[in-house]
Amino acid sequence: MTREEAMELLKQHIKNERMLGHSYATEAVMRALARKLGHSDEKWGIAGLLHDLDL
Repeated sequence: MTREEAMELLKQHIKNERMLGHSYATEAVMRALARKLGHSDEKWGIAGLLHDLDL
């Protein structure tokens, strides 16, 4: 899944602006953590974006 696909899915399911902001912030934290640990920041960022998709 690309970030663009994840963003589209996020916007379809999360309508609350605060939750969207939370998801963007979580993406940033996950990307930084992935880089620090030597993992794919793209995959970890997408996981951060979508982590609350079920709310």
